[in-house]
Amino acid sequence: MALEVHVLGTSSARPAQGRSVSGSIVETAEGMLVVDCGEGFQNRLVTHRSQMKSHGGRRLKMSRVAAILLTHGHLDHTWGVLPWMQTMALDGRKDKLWVIGPTTSEVVEALLGSEVEPEVNPSDLVIQYDMWIDLGANSETLGYEVEWILGDGERWVNMNDGSEVSLPQPLKNIKIAAHSTQHTVPSCAWQISTKSKKGKFNRELTKDIPDEIKASLAAGNDTEYDGKLLKSKDFRADTVPGLSVIISGDTAEQAIEAQCDLLIHEATFLQTHSDIANEHLHSTAAGAARTAIECDAKHLALTHYSGRLENHVASLAEAREIHTSVVALSDGDRLVLNEDMSLTHLSKSIEGWTQQD
Repeated sequence: MALEVHVLGTSSARPAQGRSVSGSIVETAEGMLVVDCGEGFQNRLVTHRSQMKSHGGRRLKMSRVAAILLTHGHLDHTWGVLPWMQTMALDGRKDKLWVIGPTTSEVVEALLGSEVEPEVNPSDLVIQYDMWIDLGANSETLGYEVEWILGDGERWVNMNDGSEVSLPQPLKNIKIAAHSTQHTVPSCAWQISTKSKKGKFNRELTKDIPDEIKASLAAGNDTEYDGKLLKSKDFRADTVPGLSVIISGDTAEQAIEAQCDLLIHEATFLQTHSDIANEHLHSTAAGAARTAIECDAKHLALTHYSGRLENHVASLAEAREIHTSVVALSDGDRLVLNEDMSLTHLSKSIEGWTQQD
């Protein structure tokens, strides 16, 4: 199945120019993952679900959300977490929810029992996690299990019991990975990937072969028949590669140590304001395109625009001078990364969604 990304906010720092702050949903065949959850996220989600039902005949089921993946602790990316978790409790959620985000190595050491007191940035997620848990975002109060996970990209800690854990994988057959990015607080980009699939078994080639030999070949076993060794790969189409999307949070322009099919990257500024971008550790649209080239990304989607930008026309033009497949996102847009790795951009309008060329 394709990967579909529902983009519920494209503004940087605060709502501006009719745009809301960050928050996206990645929909897979196995379930859904939320990446960032800024102020008013659940209001936007209610509207988006209603519009999908009206215009497409289907609605996103919140019971399929397995995890909230946070890119960093700035409030335009996190301030919608607690109220939405409380709403899920009111709606009778029973399934476990993972909340996973980045912190410093010093905080990881402290959580694991080190006596060293780390210097903690006021926007570090460890402070928000503690506050949310104190305010009732725990399994006992909410009525569903919550796992609070923090890590530095290498080591991860479950804040429920202070134990060191591997990076959780909340969805079967879906791999998540965190790639460190450069910002004023601990930050990361989240990569979400599907597994590759076996190519289709060609039964036409086995029509004159006994059923037991055919079954063995279909199961992937090389099998002797009529004095010859039949290789299972000769009866199956090429492996269908998995799909991969990376969603950055706030970050200065830098190489992300990963490859992907689709990179969704912040483009807060234009290149004319690269000095401001560098000062605040943000990216320009051109910088996002250069990062996409480094990631060998087949497609780039721009988001997280500064309030000084009335629209994304100039951002799109700037990035397209560097990368050949670029789209600029608006609130409510949907991106479908198809199995053949092509990208479908569904642009939100009053009438529903329109496919963009």
